[in-house]
Amino acid sequence: MFSAARWRLTIVFTAVLAVILVVSGIVVYLTTRSVIYDRVDSDLEDRAGDDLSLLTRGPHGPREPSSEGDEEFDPGGYFYALLDSSGQVIGGSQYLDVEGLASVETLEKALDDGEAFADTRSSKGDSQRVYVLTVSIVGGGEALLQIGRSTEPEEAALSQLRIILLAVLAVSMAPAVGGGYLLSGRALRPIKTAMDSQRSFIADASHELRTPVAVVRTNAELLKRHIQARPSQKPERDAVALDDILSESERLGRMVDQMLTLAEADAGEREVSDSEVALHEVVEEAARSIKALAQVRGVTVDTRIEGIVEVRGDRARLHELLVVLLDNAVKYTDAGGRVEIAVRQVHKKATVTVSDSGQGIPADSLPHIFDRFYRVDKARSRESGGTGLGLAIARHIVDAHGGTMHIESAMGEGTKVTVELPA
Repeated sequence: MFSAARWRLTIVFTAVLAVILVVSGIVVYLTTRSVIYDRVDSDLEDRAGDDLSLLTRGPHGPREPSSEGDEEFDPGGYFYALLDSSGQVIGGSQYLDVEGLASVETLEKALDDGEAFADTRSSKGDSQRVYVLTVSIVGGGEALLQIGRSTEPEEAALSQLRIILLAVLAVSMAPAVGGGYLLSGRALRPIKTAMDSQRSFIADASHELRTPVAVVRTNAELLKRHIQARPSQKPERDAVALDDILSESERLGRMVDQMLTLAEADAGEREVSDSEVALHEVVEEAARSIKALAQVRGVTVDTRIEGIVEVRGDRARLHELLVVLLDNAVKYTDAGGRVEIAVRQVHKKATVTVSDSGQGIPADSLPHIFDRFYRVDKARSRESGGTGLGLAIARHIVDAHGGTMHIESAMGEGTKVTVELPA
């Protein structure tokens, strides 16, 4: 799927670049052509101004150099033609090519506007530029003067420019495809990562949900068979089955709630209120709420509060954060162990530490400790009702309050979780 999307993006990128290059090439070509022909037109105008007196001496057009002392006229690569108002040639330069003269439409435009330019073709097919202007000849009368020259050098230069622009376009396509493929890969990488995470999340969630659902179904089928075989011969077994159904249903409901919490957090829909919170009081409340579980497991919970510590945030979410940390510490501490929660304020930061004397976390597991559904001891976690979502929720709460959370642990030496919040 991503390979096809990557190639589609590459094609789009290459097509856009090709369109940009084509448009840019057209603009460059037309601008260059306009500049070149503006210079040709200016050259023809200057030539007409310089030679006008020689070209219009009489009704027979340019004089031929016939006698000594006469001013000579040199066309110098230009051709000239003098036409009457009806368009008939009444004079011109030597070897004048009549087919290369301006059209009737150009002559009419010159009569209306006083001058006009036209592109023509000689009898040999060469491109030419002609300047037509109205003049008054000696002896009276109005005529049309045409001055022109070949534009083959300019056309050759423009032809070379077209070849260069096409070559640039062709040469640019291969790097464009390669660059587009690399850029599309980078653009799709976050999406691919998100999709992989989503697939992993769904797979882990399905795996975790399968166990409680299977337990509930098995016990429900067992109860159904006992009910059908009335009277019930083994009420103790029915009670155990009901207990299993209730406990697994509770675990299933808790897991669904936690998944919903994370989904809302990912979507930015889980709002965090902003109010003054006495963090030391929240620590005491969380410690009291966890002591019942700690007593059952034979774990001591100590609280150390160093002064009044206040933060801005959501009291309920902060309480949930501390309960998650304490719950993990108690569950992973053996009987006779100790858990301590401490809170203090250092400068402008409120620091909460939860430390235990439990079994610790392996070094290779620390980078994944906040991953959803990740559990160091999967068998023990399921036994205690863990879902592997608690620390992911805890990190979300800390992030939402603009804080940081750090875990230090070593096998056999316990674990220490440090949370820092803006005070």
